[in-house]
Amino acid sequence: MQVSTEKKEGVQHLLTVTVPAEDVKKAYDASFRKYAKNARIDGFRKGHIPTKVLEQQFGGQIYSDAYDSLVNETLGQAIKESKLDVVGYPKIEVKKATFKNDEEFVYEATVEVNPELELKPFEDLKLKSIKASVTDADVDNMIETLRKQQGKWQVKDDAVVSKGTRASIDFTGRTDGVEFEGGKASNFSLTVGETQMIPGFTEQIEGHKAGDKFTIQVKFPEDYHAENLKGKDAEFDIVVNSVSELSLPEVNEDFVKVFGVKDGSLDTFKKELRKNMERELNRAQYTITRGKLFDALVAQYGEFAVPEAYVEAEKERLAKNFEQQMRAYGMKKLPDSLKKDDMFNDEAVKSARLGAIVRKIVESLGLAKPSDEFVEAQLEQIAGAYEDPAELKDQIRKDKAQFEAVQNAALESEVVAKVMEKAADGEEEMTFDQLVNHR
Repeated sequence: MQVSTEKKEGVQHLLTVTVPAEDVKKAYDASFRKYAKNARIDGFRKGHIPTKVLEQQFGGQIYSDAYDSLVNETLGQAIKESKLDVVGYPKIEVKKATFKNDEEFVYEATVEVNPELELKPFEDLKLKSIKASVTDADVDNMIETLRKQQGKWQVKDDAVVSKGTRASIDFTGRTDGVEFEGGKASNFSLTVGETQMIPGFTEQIEGHKAGDKFTIQVKFPEDYHAENLKGKDAEFDIVVNSVSELSLPEVNEDFVKVFGVKDGSLDTFKKELRKNMERELNRAQYTITRGKLFDALVAQYGEFAVPEAYVEAEKERLAKNFEQQMRAYGMKKLPDSLKKDDMFNDEAVKSARLGAIVRKIVESLGLAKPSDEFVEAQLEQIAGAYEDPAELKDQIRKDKAQFEAVQNAALESEVVAKVMEKAADGEEEMTFDQLVNHR
């Protein structure tokens, strides 16, 4: 077998593989024997069909099986001889295959390889490391948040729609005097200061009481998700059915026991709450640092070709995640406009490039696998909030798929930490609220 290699555009290479005539004959004979043994044709006994009849009836399939056999038997060796770091499955094109006159078999394999990158200095990234901690005030604010979560909404007959109240409303929207899809609802729950509405909608309902009926004028934003409503003026007929106020529970023994504090102690509750908040803080700190670092790396390396196999895999992952998010919001069927093949292309290319960069960094750091320190930290992040962390850690270690996911996350975390050791240029102080809520 002879193999020649030609560099093509981007990460593509063309392998031309020539298979000797004797190997071609063996492949054809093997394929022919298979059909001669198993083929069925009316008027002939199985296994006793004349050669010419067999070739007339199954010639194309015999040749096709022989092609496949030759490619399957030689492609792996051809790639090995080329010494290329091939990604995905090659595109095969047969160039010469007559299976007559003892001729050789020639095919071309278009392959993609991992991009060859030159490692760039981490110090050039100059990123701010994040400095943050959980303060007593943060703990107190979290307790207030938990009180609100445990609070009960109570209808107040004389209450006015204002910040912190919840109004049950009916509304009917129109543009150009015509009702539009999605613009009508009954008993819609509107919590002032929390429920996101188009600009001016909530503000014009504030100050009203139960039983009020009125019309408001609004304008849809230019970047509104519905194409037919972007930038359009609209009016809504509003009916306020009721207004509720939130009644908050006292912070006492009964309150803290709701959150699993068996002794009912406020001090114990605050300590446990702080631990959970610190875990949340660390997770948010890592997520933001990781995002900034990865964006900086993509910008540092700029544009370069990546294998289409990686891009397609990323597009599939992004599309699947998007569909899951939409289903979580109650959208059972995605509109065709959200199923475009190129919808995630730019993000997929960016992710594929980032993957190539991270692989290069992992290689340069000699990280064949994550260190025990980072694996344990990842396990603690997952199991720390559970009643028996050690038991959960053992369960994860025994589950091959789960532990592999932990190791992958730990490896990524170790890469981020090691790169940031050299990329960090000063600190940026952030509060718990800024970190966790990305404000």
